[in-house]
Amino acid sequence: MPGAMRIFFLMFAALILLVQTVPARGGMQREALCKKLRGRCQVECLTIDEQIGGCRAELIPLCCKRRRLKI
Repeated sequence: MPGAMRIFFLMFAALILLVQTVPARGGMQREALCKKLRGRCQVECLTIDEQIGGCRAELIPLCCKRRRLKI
Protein backbone atom coordinates (compact mmCIF):
# COMPACT_ATOMS: atom_id res chain seq x y z
CA MET A 1 0.00 0.00 0.00
CA PRO A 2 2.73 2.60 0.76
CA GLY A 3 4.25 2.07 -2.70
CA ALA A 4 0.93 2.82 -4.40
CA MET A 5 0.48 6.00 -2.34
CA ARG A 6 3.98 7.16 -3.26
CA ILE A 7 3.31 6.63 -6.97
CA PHE A 8 -0.02 8.46 -6.69
CA PHE A 9 1.59 11.50 -5.05
CA LEU A 10 4.43 11.55 -7.59
CA MET A 11 1.92 11.46 -10.46
CA PHE A 12 -0.14 14.20 -8.81
CA ALA A 13 2.95 16.40 -8.34
CA ALA A 14 3.99 15.81 -11.96
CA LEU A 15 0.51 16.81 -13.13
CA ILE A 16 0.64 20.05 -11.14
CA LEU A 17 4.08 20.91 -12.59
CA LEU A 18 2.89 20.13 -16.10
CA VAL A 19 -0.14 22.39 -15.78
CA GLN A 20 1.99 25.30 -14.58
CA THR A 21 4.67 24.97 -17.25
CA VAL A 22 2.44 24.61 -20.33
CA PRO A 23 1.26 28.06 -21.48
CA ALA A 24 -2.40 28.65 -22.17
CA ARG A 25 -3.46 28.87 -25.81
CA GLY A 26 -5.57 31.94 -25.04
CA GLY A 27 -2.46 34.05 -24.46
CA MET A 28 -1.06 33.24 -27.89
CA GLN A 29 -4.41 33.98 -29.53
CA ARG A 30 -4.66 37.35 -27.76
CA GLU A 31 -1.11 38.20 -28.84
CA ALA A 32 -1.95 37.39 -32.48
CA LEU A 33 -5.11 39.52 -32.24
CA CYS A 34 -3.07 42.42 -30.89
CA LYS A 35 -0.70 42.23 -33.86
CA LYS A 36 -3.69 42.04 -36.23
CA LEU A 37 -5.04 45.27 -34.71
CA ARG A 38 -1.63 46.88 -35.36
CA GLY A 39 -0.82 47.05 -31.68
CA ARG A 40 2.14 45.87 -29.68
CA CYS A 41 2.37 44.01 -26.40
CA GLN A 42 3.97 45.96 -23.57
CA VAL A 43 4.13 45.98 -19.80
CA GLU A 44 2.77 49.56 -19.64
CA CYS A 45 1.21 51.73 -22.31
CA LEU A 46 2.87 55.09 -22.90
CA THR A 47 0.91 58.32 -22.46
CA ILE A 48 0.56 58.67 -26.24
CA ASP A 49 -0.77 55.10 -26.53
CA GLU A 50 -4.19 53.70 -25.80
CA GLN A 51 -4.90 50.29 -24.37
CA ILE A 52 -6.86 48.20 -26.88
CA GLY A 53 -6.82 44.87 -25.09
CA GLY A 54 -4.68 42.36 -23.29
CA CYS A 55 -1.83 40.14 -24.46
CA ARG A 56 -0.96 37.81 -21.61
CA ALA A 57 -1.67 37.76 -17.94
CA GLU A 58 1.84 37.01 -16.67
CA LEU A 59 4.61 38.99 -18.29
CA ILE A 60 3.22 41.35 -20.92
CA PRO A 61 -0.35 42.19 -19.95
CA LEU A 62 -1.30 45.09 -22.23
CA CYS A 63 -1.88 45.55 -25.94
CA CYS A 64 -1.11 49.17 -26.82
CA LYS A 65 -1.75 51.15 -29.98
CA ARG A 66 -0.53 54.62 -30.81
CA ARG A 67 -3.32 57.19 -30.70
CA ARG A 68 -4.10 59.24 -33.74
CA LEU A 69 -3.70 62.92 -33.10
CA LYS A 70 -6.78 64.97 -33.90
CA ILE A 71 -5.85 68.26 -35.48
